[in-house]
Amino acid sequence: MPSVSPQTKGESAVAQLLHKRGAVFERFEDVPLETIRYLMRGAVPGMRVAHLSPELTERFLALPITRDLLCTRAGYHEAPRTHYMPRPVGIDDTIFIYNPDGRGWLEYQGKSYAIEKRDAILLPSKAPHAYGADPDNPWKPYWVHFQGKQASDYLDLIRSTTPLPVFHVAQHQELTFSIEQLLQLMSDAHTHTNLVAATGALSALLGLIQLRMRAAEKRTRTADENVEKSIEFMHRNLSRRLTLDDLASSASMSANHFGTLFSKRHNCSPINYFNQLKVQRACELLATTTLRVSEISEQLGFTDPYYFSRLFKKHMGASPSDYRQTQEIRITSTPQLPSDRTGSFQQNAETQLKRFLALPGSSE
Repeated sequence: MPSVSPQTKGESAVAQLLHKRGAVFERFEDVPLETIRYLMRGAVPGMRVAHLSPELTERFLALPITRDLLCTRAGYHEAPRTHYMPRPVGIDDTIFIYNPDGRGWLEYQGKSYAIEKRDAILLPSKAPHAYGADPDNPWKPYWVHFQGKQASDYLDLIRSTTPLPVFHVAQHQELTFSIEQLLQLMSDAHTHTNLVAATGALSALLGLIQLRMRAAEKRTRTADENVEKSIEFMHRNLSRRLTLDDLASSASMSANHFGTLFSKRHNCSPINYFNQLKVQRACELLATTTLRVSEISEQLGFTDPYYFSRLFKKHMGASPSDYRQTQEIRITSTPQLPSDRTGSFQQNAETQLKRFLALPGSSE
């Protein structure tokens, strides 16, 4: 049975609430947005919110400092099963949402995103979107809306580290403290002096987010480089028997962290990847040399040729001997200089040409 997305479950929960409150409709999509918002009043418990009216927003966007960056709305609410916010034409605010706990969903640019614990959302102004709670484990989001000349600059700064609208933020306490500080300032009287202080808190919050995202990006980039170093180490040591600890050490990581990161990058374990490289090298040796299977096995660091053969067959679908037979035509049909170097070059060339023409299917 296919799983139901958090968005589908959320919309179903909202539809049930609307029916209970007297709304009559056949399809949820047909319900006007204003009707949804009106009937859902009071359905969000534990809400704290502070916001500027449109008139105040217009006024403070014309004044020094707040014209550059102005928080227009900030808030928090506890886990509502039916939280649902559709904005088919977007709004004038840039939107930041942080989810400390639970799960939610986001629909943006035709894609659906699951919002997990400690995920964040960043959306540009006037961008159509919808978001809400997963009824099975409703989220508890903070949200911050802002405008101003620098709003798009902060958006671009953060998005330069993560182009997706959803990203994970590990610094939970640091982030919630900054948001709570902003929410407190927004709850004071909306004077220019107080809103300048709120602008400072908002700037600090957005600066903190981009700083932490860049640190995470740098750690990811360094980790990726170290994983690639481990692959180079594998190529240089195909003749050795390497353990996970050996490979992790070449990447300057713990074995557990290296194994998890490597598997995430390459969809297989480091040892499995190393064995694949050995099998690829074995294919080359089987096709281009006359070494015995046991000799190839030993050359690639396997002490048990039977284990090597089983591993080879697992990856290639044929035993080493069978694989070599399929490659023999390539060896046979490629003229080779004779090992006897005492004859003239012309005699050697004529001998090779006769051998080649004698092969089945060869013609002048």
